[in-house]
Amino acid sequence: MTAGTLSETGALIANRNGRAYNLTMSTDQTLVGKSNLTSRLIFFRQVPLFAELTESELAELVKDFARREFRQGESIFAQGDPGQVLYLIESGQVRIFVHGSEGHERSVVFYGSGDIFGELAVIDGLPRSASAEATENTVVYTLSRDLFREHMRRAPQLALNFMKALSVRVRHTTDQVGNLALLDVPSRLARKLLELAQNHGQVEAEGVRINLTLTQSELASMIGATRESINKALGNFKRQSLIRMEQGHIIIVDPDSLREISS
Repeated sequence: MTAGTLSETGALIANRNGRAYNLTMSTDQTLVGKSNLTSRLIFFRQVPLFAELTESELAELVKDFARREFRQGESIFAQGDPGQVLYLIESGQVRIFVHGSEGHERSVVFYGSGDIFGELAVIDGLPRSASAEATENTVVYTLSRDLFREHMRRAPQLALNFMKALSVRVRHTTDQVGNLALLDVPSRLARKLLELAQNHGQVEAEGVRINLTLTQSELASMIGATRESINKALGNFKRQSLIRMEQGHIIIVDPDSLREISS
């Protein structure tokens, strides 16, 4: 047998014909792995939850996240499931919803790239208080409660960022409850559209496009209204040239007028 040689990328072994085969990772594979890690680090650095972490803290954190893919319409977890994992969306869209006493679904919020969800499981480990579903093909990163807590102990800035994120969501929930009690349907809808534009908007020549595909039923469930009342309010907004509908997306044309309606 012809002796193999050792290259920079790993050990080679020769067969009976003297042909060498690589037993370890090739140069191309090594470069791909480094490229994936670099792109993942760039993405994580842009997520508010990881703001101001040191390079070493972020690198250690990134290594413990697992990547998962979900198809459009696929359930990520269901209300009542054990909750032990934090999710971070790389791409796609996730709907969080709850089941009412009569079995009806009510959408709570939609999340997109850079958003976290399932965060309550990191705190208490209780069953899921809501369900999560991919509304389009979605890629997420997951981290177990125990690993996340360990990283928070090592990096106090991460713990501070996490508390800030929870505070923002508590305030948002409080605002939502107040809206349901005090505002009529057009006002609640105008406020929700402005909120969605702020969180998921893309500025275009004719206005701000909400980069979410929402049905009237989903909008209705988000603000505690009926689909019929949403249809009527959207129709009025379109006739007043406050919004446009284009390929399933809502484009806000006159945000100032919507703010007046929402107040």
